[in-house]
Amino acid sequence: MSWLAGQNPAEMTELSDGEPDALRSFCTVRISRLRRQLVSKQAGGAKSRKPQHGFTAQKLETSDWNCIVPGRLINRIRLKNIRETVKQVTEAQIHKSSVCPDCQKKEAELAKIAFLRRMKILMESALIQEKLEEQVYSSDVLTRIGEALGSFPKPSEDPRNLWQRLKGQTM
Repeated sequence: MSWLAGQNPAEMTELSDGEPDALRSFCTVRISRLRRQLVSKQAGGAKSRKPQHGFTAQKLETSDWNCIVPGRLINRIRLKNIRETVKQVTEAQIHKSSVCPDCQKKEAELAKIAFLRRMKILMESALIQEKLEEQVYSSDVLTRIGEALGSFPKPSEDPRNLWQRLKGQTM
């Protein structure tokens, strides 16, 4: 049974008391179960066979597993699996991005992109601020009044042209 936990059958010398009996009974039950399945498959083609004494195949399978393997053996296998997992975790190499050249290149690219975004935002905000200041300085109240008065008719204009121009500008 210990070869199921990652050991080969040649390393099975460390079985404790009761383990060979449990292993033998487990193997016996498995072999008998496989034989029953093989016989039922072979007999299934010729005739349908009813289970004897009202037992179903499902009941036999679940009852086979209930009291076969002792708890000590299961705990020993679990302990071996935990030890093997811890061994694999400790042997695994941890990736250090500060040393990896690919990670450093990617980090440099991301920093460059972030820098360019910040600079773009700063330039756009400076441009907008400049346009606002230009608008404030170039279009004060007197300039706006002058622009509005420039579209009014002058007293020196011919009144007929004035009426023609006003007819063309329907409101």
